[in-house]
Amino acid sequence: MTAAEYRSSLDDGRRVWIGGERVERVATHPAFAPMVDAIAKIYALHEDPAAAELMTFRRPDRRPGSRFYKIPQTQRDLTLRRQMTSLVLDRVASTIDRFGDETVTPLFVLHDRADLLDRFDPAYRTNAAAWLDKLQRENLFMTSGNTDPKGDRSLQPYQQPDPDMYLRVVRETDAGIVISGAKFETGAPTAHVAFLKPTVGAWVAENRDYAVSCIVPLNSPGVRHICRMPNNHGFSAADHPITARFDEIDTLIVFDNCLVPWENVMFSRQPELAALMRSEFSRWAAQGYITRCLAKADLLVGTALVLAEEAGTINLPPVKSAISQLMMYKQTIEALLLAAEAACETTAAGYVMPNQAIQNAGRIFCSQNYNVMVHILREIAGGQIVMLPDQAMLEHPQTGPDIRKFFAAGSRTAEARLPMMHLARELTASAAAGRTQAYQLFAETPIFAQEAALFATYDRESAKSRARFMAGK
Repeated sequence: MTAAEYRSSLDDGRRVWIGGERVERVATHPAFAPMVDAIAKIYALHEDPAAAELMTFRRPDRRPGSRFYKIPQTQRDLTLRRQMTSLVLDRVASTIDRFGDETVTPLFVLHDRADLLDRFDPAYRTNAAAWLDKLQRENLFMTSGNTDPKGDRSLQPYQQPDPDMYLRVVRETDAGIVISGAKFETGAPTAHVAFLKPTVGAWVAENRDYAVSCIVPLNSPGVRHICRMPNNHGFSAADHPITARFDEIDTLIVFDNCLVPWENVMFSRQPELAALMRSEFSRWAAQGYITRCLAKADLLVGTALVLAEEAGTINLPPVKSAISQLMMYKQTIEALLLAAEAACETTAAGYVMPNQAIQNAGRIFCSQNYNVMVHILREIAGGQIVMLPDQAMLEHPQTGPDIRKFFAAGSRTAEARLPMMHLARELTASAAAGRTQAYQLFAETPIFAQEAALFATYDRESAKSRARFMAGK
């Protein structure tokens, strides 16, 4: 799929609502057009000969496929996958989180655990393999369908007053399964399909209807996109360098008796599979998450350096100390990312995944410390970033002279300083900053769940043996 084909593909009859209106054309609507432009650049990277090795690979049929959708078979595959994601973050934006490379990874897990799927229904293995093949060939943008509406959190899904509060199988037919319920997801209006993960709950028999995973085209009958308030509000890129260009619209995807053909069903009404897959879906996904965190951390470091240089504070020991703290966080993230790759593990099916214990430690470190990094940048930037004039004020003949005088610093003019100050405000003191900080805390599941994953993947027996040896036991 080319960039032009991606743009036109969104004009497919999908039912998208934002700001109290039905969106007729997603690609040109002001709330979505900037992100459509950004994603189109990712498609264009696939066509760039200089980026071909990172963005594509040669399939067994000798045709090119998108590397987004290649399951790693060697350590080099893991490295290329990280470098591919980094290239997108470097060339398009350091702050975007949804563009398909991470959200496909549950399919990798299903492909890897094909022997387990066969215990329940061989069609599950066939469906997972067929979808991976389709994604490689067509390069569709697959997003996720992960986060559940909360309902009454003291009750299990099957106990909710409304059974459709969580995504469930309403009935099975000869044509497929009929699902109802909802999922929250980032970027759904600008994606093609969503991989729906099973509802989070206790996998007791009563929750059987909620133990479902499937792939749904986002223009399917019975699918509605209920979008959050946009942050861009027609902002200019000069005043809002992140929000105006890279506002990823989070969406409530509603499924209202939506028919999912059997070939799109990964599993249905299988509590044991749901429990296992929920615990393993981050096997490859977390590599993309940590790579994104690394880019964000480096952006915070770079913003701090430029701000301090332009303000003339770069040589003050407290400022150097604060920036060094930011650098420490960035380097720790990079070390965990590279270590998980270097100490990679081979699965039972022969695929290669990052070292799970190191990677899970990286997830926790990133989730816990992004807010800390933002606060350090906030202290370096100072309070002036919440008092910035916009471009219109700078250009106005009556207000411009005052702004040029009082926002200058040394040899740096106001025109030169304001863009970086606006970036610092976007990163620390804007609606986009608040949304990103919340996203960092919960996108990879809450920290307590990440901690449980680390506990499960840590080599506890080796640690206990070491302790017993030192104790003389």
